[in-house]
Amino acid sequence: MSDSTLFAAPSAAAHGTAGGGALEVTLALLLVVGLIALLAWAARRMRGFGVGVQHRIQVLADRPVGPKERCLLVRVGETDILLGVAAGSVQTLHVFPVGANTEAPPAPPATGPRMPNFKDLLMRSLGK
Repeated sequence: MSDSTLFAAPSAAAHGTAGGGALEVTLALLLVVGLIALLAWAARRMRGFGVGVQHRIQVLADRPVGPKERCLLVRVGETDILLGVAAGSVQTLHVFPVGANTEAPPAPPATGPRMPNFKDLLMRSLGK
């Protein structure tokens, strides 16, 4: 009385869609990921849409002073401004006069013993 054909799905057994379904899902996933990448690229390209090539505001330096606070040195036109930026607030700390030297001083020469880097220590421990 038990017939195995009673429990078989006729369309699935006849067409063998197990491999085809995985292919369709993979192609749909690739299509969605490609569409997201295309939209992200377009959003980046369109961000400056309508704005001239000339950038009037430049960030010259950026230094964190805390977990959520930082100092920014920005140039607006010919004026350099030091800003304090915290979560939810931006304050002007100092406005430099036009022509003031706000370039970073040269780094001092390294004095004292040089610490070996990881590669040197590894090569020395391997005997090479």
